[in-house]
Amino acid sequence: MMPFRFSLPDRWLIYLFGALIILLALITVVGERGVLHLWRLRGEKNRLDEQNFHLQKENEALRQRVYRIRNDNAYLEKLAREELNLVRPGEIVYRFSNPANRSGDQKPDSRASTKPRGATGGKPKP
Repeated sequence: MMPFRFSLPDRWLIYLFGALIILLALITVVGERGVLHLWRLRGEKNRLDEQNFHLQKENEALRQRVYRIRNDNAYLEKLAREELNLVRPGEIVYRFSNPANRSGDQKPDSRASTKPRGATGGKPKP
């Protein structure tokens, strides 16, 4: 029996076929729609899913706050007192200066004083 031998053109055909397979593998990994691109897209999708989850939680909290503002008078009064510094008629509000402002170099905040405000009732004066 005769040993199996390749002639020169047969070897070039095998080399060409091997190079084609390697090129195809490289394109599959690093091509425009390759594995690396898909891996980056998957990471971006995970990041966007996490951001979406946090935004949905924030949306739900805001929906609850709007509902409470529309339907809960005690909550509405609390917000008005905290954010707008409103007082009820007859209430006295005491404001104290910030201890951090008491150093000799800094002048006390002119908005904060130890004088009672709102002693006559109603809204505070600006």
